[in-house]
Amino acid sequence: MRIYSIFGFILFFLIGSCIDPISLKVNSEEGVIVVDGGIINTEGPYVVNLFRSVGVTNDLEKRPAVTGAFVYIIDEQGNKIRMKDDVPGIFVSDPGFKAEYGKSYYLRIEAFDGKIYESKPDILRPVDEINNVYFEFEDKVDTDPTNPENNAGFNIFIDASLSENVDYVRWSWTGLYEVLTFPEKRMINAGEAGRIPDPRPCSGYRVINGVVTQVGPCECCACWVTEYSRSPEVADVDFFGGKVSRYKVAYVPATRQLFHSKYRVEIQQASISKEVYDYWRLVKVQKEGGSSLFQPTSAKIKGNLKCINDPSAEIFGLFTVSAVKTKSIFIDKEDIPYKLLPMDSIREDCRFPYKNSSSVKPDFW
Repeated sequence: MRIYSIFGFILFFLIGSCIDPISLKVNSEEGVIVVDGGIINTEGPYVVNLFRSVGVTNDLEKRPAVTGAFVYIIDEQGNKIRMKDDVPGIFVSDPGFKAEYGKSYYLRIEAFDGKIYESKPDILRPVDEINNVYFEFEDKVDTDPTNPENNAGFNIFIDASLSENVDYVRWSWTGLYEVLTFPEKRMINAGEAGRIPDPRPCSGYRVINGVVTQVGPCECCACWVTEYSRSPEVADVDFFGGKVSRYKVAYVPATRQLFHSKYRVEIQQASISKEVYDYWRLVKVQKEGGSSLFQPTSAKIKGNLKCINDPSAEIFGLFTVSAVKTKSIFIDKEDIPYKLLPMDSIREDCRFPYKNSSSVKPDFW
């Protein structure tokens, strides 16, 4: 049920790449609908997230969900697959529904206020396999701790053959690394008694008669943290002549946090439509131009949906119809040509300090 997250780019919808913040009076409950989701060539269920846009000073993690809407995936024959929102804002299709190659699909949203939004129908086109994924270490002398891209690390390249089945592709990546923490060493302030031991229950330790004692295995000492693409990579297949060679799709900084042992990179190659290609290309231009003195003119990036019964109603985001192929590699700590300093000890449940972390060890690790 992997989907391409676009909420990180909501700021582009609201302020483009302007340097000075703009004061917008936006009632978040009545904000513009933002769509994030799609269907792919694997088994369902498929997921579509619907939320309201928020002001530039608001917390994106607290964006209000769209409720009271009827959401459908509709195929070229008019068959409707209704999506249910057991969790507010997260609409999920029936697990038995699977998209088929060669068929077109579109999203229909019937909002509570009577407005109806639809995406442009798009055909599910097959995409070729990624032939090769490899990395090269790049040592950068002028490091900048505030910007991972300026630290020494690994450039990730791909080779791929692209057939005439698709006109446009998008590459994204997912990273995974392991972290270790020491929740059994956790301390708390106890007033006049000073700091006293207070191990997390998941650490497998308890304080018995004033002594920290192990009573079971630790369930939160090792976690696996997931990272996602920092910038969209899209391509016109005709530009490459059907063959991609040594194309850089990712950069992994060689830091002690990421390389306790190894780092896994999974590259996704997806077929996309012209509208989706234009969307991500504009997002990339806005993102890269935001820090430039010669930045491009800012623009609202609306996506591939529109309101069919009220042309003045806005809606942002994407509903994608894509075939996806993946290929992954591991980068070992030993691939860094020097020794890294040891990590500082974190005396906490490993799921707390790191976003997108899980204490469940992946089968492939």
